[in-house]
This record gives sequence, structure tokens and C-alpha cells, in this order.
Amino acid sequence: MKKSFLLPTLAILGLLFIQGTSKTDAVSEYELHALAPDMPANVKAVVEQKCYGCHNAESKNEKGKAKLDWDAFEATKKSKQLATMAKINETLSKGEMPPAKFLENKPEGKLSESDLATLMEWSAGKKKSKE
Repeated sequence: MKKSFLLPTLAILGLLFIQGTSKTDAVSEYELHALAPDMPANVKAVVEQKCYGCHNAESKNEKGKAKLDWDAFEATKKSKQLATMAKINETLSKGEMPPAKFLENKPEGKLSESDLATLMEWSAGKKKSKE
């Protein structure tokens, strides 16, 4: 008689476990989507003008392409986007981008204060309030 209760009990526990984990995954994905904002037009403009030349899939700059590929950025999972944004913010905060060696040859590649502020704000996950 004990065997007849074992199978239904295990089936019910299995279903409860599956429901619990899928619900948690759905909440996590929702939260990640809410945290990783789509790239606004002003950020895309700065990236295209100042960053994309070295950080794209077709770039001859292997080191730049390996560190960050803007072509692949928006297609990645939100969690990876958030991690990349944090790295971008840290790199910009340290003044490491664009590199000094690059700027020696192309001074026009220097980020203006406005461009830097735009990228910093976005990469920190802050949204500009519309006034």
C-alpha cells in the first residue's frame, strides 16, 4: 500500500519544483529587462562617432574588437549587457578610453565632456529625466 502513494507524491513534488523554478526564472528575466535599458539614440550617436571604429566585428583592431564588439552587444543577454555596461563605466571613469596612443594619431577621436557624460550616465544605468 505504501508504494501506491509514493509515485503520486513524487509527481506532485516534481511539479511543484518545476513551477517554482520557472516562476523564479521569469521574474529574473523581467527584472534584468527592466535594468538593462535599450541604448538611446544619443548614446548610439556617440558610439557610432567615437567607439564603433575600433569596437566592431569587422575591425582590424583585434584587441578593441575582443574587449567590446558593439555589433554583438544588443544581441547578448541582458545580464551580459549589464556586466558590459559596468566595464564600460569603469574604463571611462579611469580615463582609459579612448587610449592615449590612439589619440596621438587621431585627436578627433577624443570624447568631449558631453560625450563622456552621455556614455557615463548610460553605462551607469541612469536615465536622464525629461524636464
